[in-house]
Amino acid sequence: MNSALYIGATGMKGLSQGMQVTTNNLANVSTIGYKQQSILFSDLIYTGQAGMGEWWNNQEDSRVALGQTGKGVQVDTVRTIFTQGAMESSNTVTDMAINGKGFFQVTDGVSLYYTRAGDFRPDNEGVWRTPTGLALNGYKYNEDGSLGGLQEVRIDKFGVMPGKGTARVDLTMNLNSGQDNAVSEDNPYFSLLNLYDATASRPLSSGSYNYSQGMTLYDADGNAHTVTAYFDGAPGGASDSMIEFLIAAGASAAGKTDADGNALEPSPGDGLLMSGVLQFDASGRLTGMSAFTPAAAGSKDLADWQPAELNGGLPQLTLDGATMAVNFGISAAGGWRNAPASAADVGTDQARLPSMGTDAVRAEGASTLYNSSAPRGAYAQDGYGEGILSTVAVKTDGTVVGRYSNGQDQNLWQIPVCRFVSEDGLRREGGNLFAATAEAGQMDMGVAGTENYGSVNAYNIEVSNVDMATEMVNMIITQRGFQSNSKVVTTADQMLQKAMELKRG
Repeated sequence: MNSALYIGATGMKGLSQGMQVTTNNLANVSTIGYKQQSILFSDLIYTGQAGMGEWWNNQEDSRVALGQTGKGVQVDTVRTIFTQGAMESSNTVTDMAINGKGFFQVTDGVSLYYTRAGDFRPDNEGVWRTPTGLALNGYKYNEDGSLGGLQEVRIDKFGVMPGKGTARVDLTMNLNSGQDNAVSEDNPYFSLLNLYDATASRPLSSGSYNYSQGMTLYDADGNAHTVTAYFDGAPGGASDSMIEFLIAAGASAAGKTDADGNALEPSPGDGLLMSGVLQFDASGRLTGMSAFTPAAAGSKDLADWQPAELNGGLPQLTLDGATMAVNFGISAAGGWRNAPASAADVGTDQARLPSMGTDAVRAEGASTLYNSSAPRGAYAQDGYGEGILSTVAVKTDGTVVGRYSNGQDQNLWQIPVCRFVSEDGLRREGGNLFAATAEAGQMDMGVAGTENYGSVNAYNIEVSNVDMATEMVNMIITQRGFQSNSKVVTTADQMLQKAMELKRG
């Protein structure tokens, strides 16, 4: 009977701890990132009881039916159930949920912790922090696109992206007509250059060319300039057609000042950047080109215009310190052929224009001279001006992308996901935090969405994975078990009292 008292007591103690686990789960049913706990029990040691059975020697060395009685119950372990919690959407990009395995790493500046609760907010210095003030760790992108060391994620709300000069401009044209409007008897392939006058209200009159393409290009400091490409017919051969082109910057690039900052009077050649000829076959396909650039800025003297430098087979011009390649869809794989010393050496002889040779590479979508299609033009360039940070986005791989007022995106941070050999070995620290222990094993940090790392979902938080219906059932079972064990204690006490009454009688 004494054993029954103690066994009932162990049942009451164990089940009270079970009720503690259940109530803790129910209390955290709305806690973001909370992981449900479950309690497991094991029976206590057993003692053999004489007279409970007999020794059967039906077979040599075979003995069975030895009676044993238990000593009650004990708590074996309290486990954490790391199943995925549901996603709840939010309107804040810094609310992030991990879909799959892994944790965010946060720090108080001294110790490292791990959490599934991704409700981060930037503080007054731009550091992304938990509600309790711990900073999120991540890798910052360097200017060259590489990743730096692990540090606190910090984003300047008013961050500035420096401007970038145009390095390449791609022109896709259908020039439609080879009509020659600008005529020069001595230099027919540089007629537009001869007519150009930056001091006039319009550097070229509308009747002096067939088509023009306006562009916005950026100098070395990221300043925007309006640049125009003009096109007009030029003398061709029996089996080909020639189109003269001239590229010139507008007044924003042409303006000059002296050493004291005083504006200088413009000259006729201000803003001239490149002049050349496009060559088309009888079917209207681009087969070659030539290009010249001025050695002296603002010069209209053809002796100062030399064959353009090539980069990757494309001719280059310079706009206020930014050197950019001009691509009409064809490149000189082997450099210029038969290039003259200057444009002044060309005269009226088409053969004296520099050639791209027979190994010129024509790209798909190159410029054309199809009379059956209306004239059209389009361009693309890779420069941009200075921009202010407008918004932030977080990709599923944890990349934090800044979007700027200049229309450009820039990778700012990489938020890693951490995983452990044994999640069950993590120690709960409260505040939605876990701490690494030796029992958790090695911690690996990787890119979200790769291998066995969960993906990062912005504008979401992971809610508790507690199943309220299950917990209510567990609570009822635990309560009934506790009630039954308490009844055992009171019944065993009554039996002892009865036995003592027999002795007194």
